[in-house]
Amino acid sequence: MAEMWKPKNAEILKSWVKALMESPSEELTDWEKKFVSDMHIRLSLGSILTEFQENKLEEIYAEKTS
Repeated sequence: MAEMWKPKNAEILKSWVKALMESPSEELTDWEKKFVSDMHIRLSLGSILTEFQENKLEEIYAEKTS
């Protein structure tokens, strides 16, 4: 049986968003900029991200900060 998904710690997600928002703007596509901005707003409001949103944020973070 597959393990159930559990949300990541919000502070980790916030640190990823902060790092991406501070990266040179040409490194992110327009879609990625909008997505990261939206995730910043959601996290600032105390919302929990969905599994898809967390995975996409992690994917962008890994790609752009490596």
